[in-house]
Amino acid sequence: MRITAVLTALSLLIGGVALMPSSTDAANWISVTGSYTASWVKDIEQVLLNKDYRDIFANDPRTPQMTALRLLNQAATAQEAKESVLAEQLIRDALKVFEEGVRKHYYSSSEIEPIITFIRQHVPIAIS
Repeated sequence: MRITAVLTALSLLIGGVALMPSSTDAANWISVTGSYTASWVKDIEQVLLNKDYRDIFANDPRTPQMTALRLLNQAATAQEAKESVLAEQLIRDALKVFEEGVRKHYYSSSEIEPIITFIRQHVPIAIS
């Protein structure tokens, strides 16, 4: 009986340690400060993650803010590499992420219009 109790306690201890989260288990969409290629992407991140917009994105399971930020960061990298056509396409793709949310009825176009306007105003690349 005593051996069974010790083995049970050890298995609970080992199982508990195995289930403890580590930093490598963190969600891949959580931003790491300073990980962006350009400062304008960081400025856009601050707006997208603002608590005022949290409720707008609450119905969207895709986390569109982080998808758009990844695309915008790729655009910044392309811009630095003098790939302006690619950078412009990546910015358009980032904006399409939000437009897709409207099509899927996660939020309305009027709710995301200020976000899209802000992005358009803060990207240093002309978008046609």
